[in-house]
Amino acid sequence: MIRTIGCLFCLLHIAFGCHSGWTSFNTSCYHVSGEPTSWMDSMKMCEMRGAYLVHVDSASEDEFVTSLMKTHGVSDVWLGGSDWSSEGSWVWEPEGNIFQYSKFTPGQPNNHNGENCLMKEAHHHYYWNDKDCDLRRAYICEDPNNPGNPVVG
Repeated sequence: MIRTIGCLFCLLHIAFGCHSGWTSFNTSCYHVSGEPTSWMDSMKMCEMRGAYLVHVDSASEDEFVTSLMKTHGVSDVWLGGSDWSSEGSWVWEPEGNIFQYSKFTPGQPNNHNGENCLMKEAHHHYYWNDKDCDLRRAYICEDPNNPGNPVVG
């Protein structure tokens, strides 16, 4: 009987929570990787997990991402935005949705030496900055298909 109850709790966690190593916020699950990689390799690593580099769509989500960075001890992380398709037009990759929310460091983005990828930086009070896409940094993946929020269709 106890074993059956334990198994039931395990199944409920799987059905309504994030996978191990992922953290839930609103309707998405998030995974922090401290392994430094380029922006493009970070995108690929997230895609391999069925996710994408995090799309920060609100101030509350931005604060949540900051808390993940602090919890995991990472100072800079790649976010899923870029303007490499059209300079100055920041979109969330790979869909190409235009930013509805942003929190750039004052004076940024500045495209210094061709910076086209989006980073969140602790030393700039967790504001955003455009950076060289080849820099190797930590990253955060977002999976919008939280198992607790089934996809219809």
